[in-house]
Amino acid sequence: MRVRRTGLWRWLVVAAGVLVLISLPPIIAAWPVHAQSVPLDQLAVRMSASAGVPYQGFAVSSGTAGLPTLPQLSDVIDLLNGETQLRVWYAGPERWRVDQIDAGSEVGLYQQPGDQVRWDFGTNQVTTIVGDQPIRLPSGIDLLPPDLGRRILSLVDPSTASLSALPAKRVAGIAAAGLRITPEDAETTVGQVDLWADPATGLPLQVEVTGKGASAPVLVTRFLDLDYTAPTDGVLVPPRGGATTGHVFTDGADISRAFRSLRPGPLPDSLGGAARTDPHGTVGLAAYGSGLTRFLVITVPRRVGFDAYDRAVKAGGVKVSLPGGDGVIVRSSLLTVMAMDSDPARRTYLLVGLVDTAVLKRAGSELSTFVGGDA
Repeated sequence: MRVRRTGLWRWLVVAAGVLVLISLPPIIAAWPVHAQSVPLDQLAVRMSASAGVPYQGFAVSSGTAGLPTLPQLSDVIDLLNGETQLRVWYAGPERWRVDQIDAGSEVGLYQQPGDQVRWDFGTNQVTTIVGDQPIRLPSGIDLLPPDLGRRILSLVDPSTASLSALPAKRVAGIAAAGLRITPEDAETTVGQVDLWADPATGLPLQVEVTGKGASAPVLVTRFLDLDYTAPTDGVLVPPRGGATTGHVFTDGADISRAFRSLRPGPLPDSLGGAARTDPHGTVGLAAYGSGLTRFLVITVPRRVGFDAYDRAVKAGGVKVSLPGGDGVIVRSSLLTVMAMDSDPARRTYLLVGLVDTAVLKRAGSELSTFVGGDA
């Protein structure tokens, strides 16, 4: 009987140990975190001024935009659908490297003073872009908590948003202070943005964006590992590749000329009551509005526009009759996209933004009858 009791106790001890191991993550998550107390306005200032903080780490971004893949915007939408793993080495705004790791692929982006290098491991190609890029779609670095957090803060108008404190949270081993931004503009789809940052450096460590009426964030990006050690020069040097590596060299002027070769046509100085924010920007591409109600208009070739229209319809988009054409709107809990055409101008467009459908309908109505005259 003693042997049996001894064996029973051993099993009980093992079972108890397993239960402890299983329960550790929830216990750690629920453990009180005491972050340095920082006034909300000062915390926001520190976040905005954190671009000079060097670091290296690993972050994961998870998005549930639920939008269909559309031409010209497929890379952007892919960033908002599913999980993206990001390894980053950041020395400063002009010297950094971000490796974007997806299932079966890896792309490294290297920023150096004066140029940017993109290395695609899957296609074994190195692309070097010299000088400023007049046209750039979002990439992996834009999803990193520091960059996304600072960008959101730069868009927030204190007169149309409120700030409130959030409970501290441990992120990548750091006791982070929390800040919630609640937009009060009725035309944005953003319900709230939650940010947690290192109170000492102001570096944003986790960002959660929730759409209006949503019960869970649509986009979450956070560090799993973070080290404030500055990266070495060697890790920031782009790869040269081997004998079979393809090399492409271009510059900002080449990109602009390539875009102009599509003959996109002009865009108006205002749309739907929203002023153009880049009056001397690239022909065929413009941003309108301000803050979180800013939206982008892209002129696309007609075959691309009609393809986008068909995909949007198949994805359950809502057809819209415009004064000078037709459109279809696809809406997620955060992002709104409109594909449309203009019969008078014989052009097709994509409109996209964190805005209510009414904003794009107004803009599309005016755009459908616009034939030229502005830059």
